[in-house]
Amino acid sequence: MKTTKIHIILFCLSIFVLFSCNQKKEAKIESITIDQPKMVLDLLDLQKNDKLGKDTLVTVINDPVYHKTKKYQAVSASDIVKNEVDLSKIKIKNTIIVFECIDGYKPEMPLELFLKAKPYLAFKDVDAPKDSNWERIVKNGNEMNADPFYLVYTSVSANNQEYKWPYNVIKFHLEPKNKNIVALQPKDNETTMKGFTLFQKHCITCHAINGIGGEMGPELNYPKNVTEYWKENELIDYIVNPASFRHKVKMPTLGITKQQSEEIIDYLKYMSERKKSD
Repeated sequence: MKTTKIHIILFCLSIFVLFSCNQKKEAKIESITIDQPKMVLDLLDLQKNDKLGKDTLVTVINDPVYHKTKKYQAVSASDIVKNEVDLSKIKIKNTIIVFECIDGYKPEMPLELFLKAKPYLAFKDVDAPKDSNWERIVKNGNEMNADPFYLVYTSVSANNQEYKWPYNVIKFHLEPKNKNIVALQPKDNETTMKGFTLFQKHCITCHAINGIGGEMGPELNYPKNVTEYWKENELIDYIVNPASFRHKVKMPTLGITKQQSEEIIDYLKYMSERKKSD
């Protein structure tokens, strides 16, 4: 009888321990939310530790950066994400991937689209001169190369703006899709929504507002909003055609109208009343 009781007690304890272990394991499962720290993949660190994966030769027809057919030594960019992130623990449809570049440029695209496109992370240009990994890039009179990584596709049209082709890439960030929208969207002024939408589409990859956005260009709202020190009429014209103001300007021609530029300025003026606090 005593032996039976002991067996029962031991059985119950084993069930309790098993349940407790499962509870601890479940506690580690996280989803990307606004409050969760973003996931960052340091590509140079992965390369240093030989964790980028197997390399292959890829051919890109009508490369949008070099404007011709190019061949690269590359690794699968989607496999890097799959190998480093447990995708079963995040909501892929509600997540974006942000590409951080050396110069602060931060384009983004839906993670779901990125994974389906099967992009490659190029690390060497087959056409590059000797003693160099890359053929030079000439843009607006400025010379540069794509080092250390260039995101390319073999089955995506270069004219489709949904897909991003950043070079000088050093990190991948996985963030909530609505993070920037929640922080920067006008909440009490519907008339500035057009400007906000245009800013999200054309500007945030290079410029930040209250620290959110790219770092290639200047912060536009903090500590002073750009509309507080630029003449408004000149700022409107500058956004439409930057090259008419500056030689070898890094800011590209966005292809927007003067009215759209005015709508962006209206949004920036709205945000001037909503600076981040120290």
